[in-house]
Amino acid sequence: MKIKVRLLMFIYSFKEKFIENILGWMGAILVLLGYILNAQKMPSCWLLWIVGNSMVSVYCIKQKTYPTAVMSLALVILNVYGYLKWINLI
Repeated sequence: MKIKVRLLMFIYSFKEKFIENILGWMGAILVLLGYILNAQKMPSCWLLWIVGNSMVSVYCIKQKTYPTAVMSLALVILNVYGYLKWINLI
């Protein structure tokens, strides 16, 4: 009985941490994919960077790592500017 309870507690704890961290990992993966698309000179890289950096920023706020959250938000602003510049709207 004790083993079953401990196993359930472990699974619940793992699930909670996985869900909590998935936002940061998905954001990081999108940012890396943005770099790959940028190397191929594809404008969609900017959209991946905007979404990815936004996800990283939200994750950092949840983790209370505010300096990294501010940096990510600044990158989102730069990403929006870069995208508009790239498609010649500015």
